[in-house]
Amino acid sequence: SVAAHAAHRSHVRARPAPMYVRTHSTLVAVAASASPADEIVELAGKNFVNKASRMLVALEKRAVQLQGVPRAEIARAYVAVWDSAERTRRWGLVVTLYERLVADNVLELSESMLDTALYACERVADGLLAEKIMRDAGPSAERFNRAIRARTKQLEITEAVRLYRELQEQGWALETQTINLMMQVCYAIKEIDYSLKLFNAMDALGVKADERSYTIAIRSATHESVVRRRDENGGWLLSLRMLNAMRAKQGATGMPKLEGAPVVPSAFCFDAVTRCLASSGQAAKAASVADQMQKAGHTPTAGLYAAVTRAWALKGRINEAVQTFEEMCELGITPELANVAALLLACERAGDSQRAMKTLRSMPELGLQPTTLTYNMAIAACAKSGDLDAVLSLLAEIDADGSLQVDIVTLNTVLDAYKRAHKWEQALEFLLEMEETRKIAPDTVSVNTAIKACKDEEQFDLALQLFDGMGARGLTPDSVSYTEVIAACGKAGYWERALAAFEAAKQSPLAMNIYIYNAMIGAAVACEKAEKALELIKTMRENGLTPDIVTFTTVMTMCSRLEEWKAVLFLATELDNAGLSLTKPLLNQVQRARQALGVERQSASV
Repeated sequence: SVAAHAAHRSHVRARPAPMYVRTHSTLVAVAASASPADEIVELAGKNFVNKASRMLVALEKRAVQLQGVPRAEIARAYVAVWDSAERTRRWGLVVTLYERLVADNVLELSESMLDTALYACERVADGLLAEKIMRDAGPSAERFNRAIRARTKQLEITEAVRLYRELQEQGWALETQTINLMMQVCYAIKEIDYSLKLFNAMDALGVKADERSYTIAIRSATHESVVRRRDENGGWLLSLRMLNAMRAKQGATGMPKLEGAPVVPSAFCFDAVTRCLASSGQAAKAASVADQMQKAGHTPTAGLYAAVTRAWALKGRINEAVQTFEEMCELGITPELANVAALLLACERAGDSQRAMKTLRSMPELGLQPTTLTYNMAIAACAKSGDLDAVLSLLAEIDADGSLQVDIVTLNTVLDAYKRAHKWEQALEFLLEMEETRKIAPDTVSVNTAIKACKDEEQFDLALQLFDGMGARGLTPDSVSYTEVIAACGKAGYWERALAAFEAAKQSPLAMNIYIYNAMIGAAVACEKAEKALELIKTMRENGLTPDIVTFTTVMTMCSRLEEWKAVLFLATELDNAGLSLTKPLLNQVQRARQALGVERQSASV
């Protein structure tokens, strides 16, 4: 240990003397053989940028205090820290160094340093400084593009457009990278249409699109605001055309030329287009693109398969939904809750209670635990198929499982099962059970279901009592409430009550819809108010609503019963003008009217 201590002491003695020694709290400069900038240069060379930068600030302070630091030494230190910041990509520090160099006029910046400073401004989104550097360095196409990108990143779109116009005046072209950035920023600030306009203008601007251009364009094309449109510039078709253009050897008509075409679209592009197609109801096309994604070497996610399965479910195509789910499992993709929910939705739409029960029971095998949501969907499937026993059995399972809890959706679905089973008494009992035993307040859907259950079983007075009691429950009738109670009044022959409900619906904040009008027309027909029924059709049109096939069927049937044959033929013509087709019963009525009036037989479409 003595030898080690002696070696340590000799090592300490061999160290160079520090630049400053603190004696009696006073900082005394000690002469050093090395230059003041040498340590900064050494640290910068080792990429210790932070420490070198701090020492550079201290060196500048010494120079300001007239402590004899040569200007050339400061410049040498600046260059060393600059090079280190550039190597380590510390672009914020590069911008700071540039501003200090310009302010202190320490050295004359080279072209290379100016370009580095301009690039740093682009990276840190300092558009104002980028434009100043661009003009000081001498404008060029590349420098203009960097300044435009810096302005764009700073969300100064107006300034970016101004620079772009100046660029055009110089006869220079935008770079692909610049347009891509502008498209991306427009998407981020919800200027989706402008992003797509930039993409569509690339050929006219003489700029070739790259894979990123198409990726950003597909993201914009699949935005909900664009998907809602139904023209050629929106909807699912636009995103599908973009995806196909990427894979086309000769490009696609109306799409920018793609550099290096054809290219294999990224997983994001396939995923975005597939989801867009699925949400637009294009289940077959969504399934096809998902299959192409797999062939292109990308593995679809469980969420993507859930979207395709749901699209099939909404189409009522349960076999295709099941096939999609099974294909996912065969690929070794672990199903998620969304996949099971989509499959249960298909069972619900198809009213397939057996498959719904099988799917629910298989969840533990898939590593998933049934939730209230999955139980609700299975209950809905059983309710639609009319299997009331299965509905009550599943409800009992939820009650027995301590980890699950029924919600208002569960109870409303059970109420719907009673309605479908024509059990109006049990439906009313269950409504009371919700309030008194389960302590879950019925909502508007609950009461509407009970009203419909009573109306369907001709318990019209009870239906009216439920409707009148909605206010006491703190509920506001909606369009379904008014539709059902008006229909109940019509069947009961309560014309005045139907008329009062109709007037109340018009005074409510709810928008009048065609269902309320159809119910009122049905009530007028049932109460033998033929003129009122025809008047309501006129009122519908005045309020901007178009009569549908239910409207025409109700009124034409009434006119046939009253042998108002001219009215039948007039309504048939109106139906044809509305772009609707005659059903077989309506066609028979039209033929009877022609026979009665001695009119020659015309085509079935009138």
